[in-house]
Amino acid sequence: MTAKYDLPTIGGMFATSDHDRFLTANDRSQFDTLFPLKVGGKTRNLYETGIDALAAILRDQGAPGAPIRLWTPENFCQESLQRLNLKLDQRLQFVSYRSTSDLWEIQEKEVLLWLHFNRFDPAAKSTIEAVKERVGVIVIEDFVQAPLEISRFSGDFALNSLRKFSSLDVSVAYQDAVARTESETEYAKETRYRVLKKEAEHIKAAFLQGPSEVLERQFLSYCREADQALFVREIAHCHPREEERAAHFDFRTVRERRTANYRWLAAQFDQHFDEMTILPGDLMYLMVTTADRDRYRADLMAQRVFPVIHWADSGCALAKSLLSFHVDQRYTVDDFQRMISVLKATQDDLQRLRQVRQ
Repeated sequence: MTAKYDLPTIGGMFATSDHDRFLTANDRSQFDTLFPLKVGGKTRNLYETGIDALAAILRDQGAPGAPIRLWTPENFCQESLQRLNLKLDQRLQFVSYRSTSDLWEIQEKEVLLWLHFNRFDPAAKSTIEAVKERVGVIVIEDFVQAPLEISRFSGDFALNSLRKFSSLDVSVAYQDAVARTESETEYAKETRYRVLKKEAEHIKAAFLQGPSEVLERQFLSYCREADQALFVREIAHCHPREEERAAHFDFRTVRERRTANYRWLAAQFDQHFDEMTILPGDLMYLMVTTADRDRYRADLMAQRVFPVIHWADSGCALAKSLLSFHVDQRYTVDDFQRMISVLKATQDDLQRLRQVRQ
């Protein structure tokens, strides 16, 4: 093993343990409690990704083949929107909004995608209901960053994705009951994305046993191919094996671990990093903003600590100052202590540089 891999990896695609593949519950009561078969007259459907779920909801809006004007938050991933438009035969016309004040321009037959940013925000309900009062406007709530709260939606439709919350390639959508097309009923058929993802997981397992640059390159190559394989017109439903894993997944334990990790890490930032601002959150990511984001990120990555990179292609101001950390069930306080030590060293160096300049 080379010195490059002497330190265990924190964040990114590799981890010190195999994520959560063995976090299983005795029955599927947790899944059905969090994601009931019906909520507010809408039916639960399971898809492979959040974009598949969103495309399935949008496909039924408006007249067949007619353009759809979709309002999306400014920090939404543009690559994801390209995939979405491909699945909808380029029917979408995008409007980006920065704040709720922009939403009063929305018109009849247009669709609002409301993002619950890094947590479920109960206060959003009043805004969502006010938008819904406008005649003919459709509201879709995006719970990708608050996946366990989807049953609390107040819009017309809702979706989440469990890919960033767990190792599950499952997205839940609440939509009108619709008949699936013949191609969509081929449940056992694996998408190219799923095949490539499985190959990547095999290589990852070998990497964790004996890290090497060759395995790392192979793994990253498969991941890139898998991402490209998502650019298809078909809307993929959740594979039955993945649905079975989700049905017996221990969401309760994962929630407890994530919440405890978030609180511990937030307390450390409150104590040690006055120049950083912690954004609201609870169990998805620990997000902070700092003017020295790029320096902190570079020093962390040099020590094989990989912060989350959000919406790099969105062009919004927040994406340029945001430093975001995994708090998921892979990690323990020991992992976070190592991360904090790197951040402290960078902070001390930045303070010395400022003193010299003065």
